[in-house]
Amino acid sequence: MTARRFKRGSPERAVAYVRVSTDAACASAAQQRAAIEAWARRGGVEIAAWHEDRGEETGERPGFAAALEGLAGAGAGLLAVASEDRASFEGMSGASRFAAGQHGARLVTADGSGMPDGTHRCPTCGDPVEPWPRYPRAVCGICRHEATDEGGRPLEFFNTSIGGGFGARYADTGEPRDSHACVIRGARCRADEARFGGIVIEAIDEGP
Repeated sequence: MTARRFKRGSPERAVAYVRVSTDAACASAAQQRAAIEAWARRGGVEIAAWHEDRGEETGERPGFAAALEGLAGAGAGLLAVASEDRASFEGMSGASRFAAGQHGARLVTADGSGMPDGTHRCPTCGDPVEPWPRYPRAVCGICRHEATDEGGRPLEFFNTSIGGGFGARYADTGEPRDSHACVIRGARCRADEARFGGIVIEAIDEGP
């Protein structure tokens, strides 16, 4: 089996997403687009593609799904929205942030809403992230996918049951790996089960 290598998109390219809901206070598609374009000009970011959804606050969002799928093809490291609520589900943007990370990109907002303030950064890539007091050296959602063993083979970490547990395997063959150790961007790291489920990877030395 050929390994599927994770690829981080360029921080200078973005896929833009616009969502117009039935909320009367929602900005129009044109207003959202103008806000994203102004943000891109300020930051020297190229908008590689635009995607849009119209309709209810919740439910299927084919435009958002298309934006995610378009990130890799565009080589984009950013998924840009006008404001945090445009990428939220029932008021929460966490799922959208995670989904962007799965595709090698960060979710960013043109107005800065919901964005980390830059006081805490991923120890392996330097991207701004929300502080996680219990795991102060935790890597960001994108770097998690760049984990390899000491020889450069890609790794995957997972919970062994719905209740948690820790498992590791090689991403190229599915072969089990009996170790918590991994390497991300030259930094030695350790993967483990997070307190309330999921997987957390922390850097155990400074990155390059």
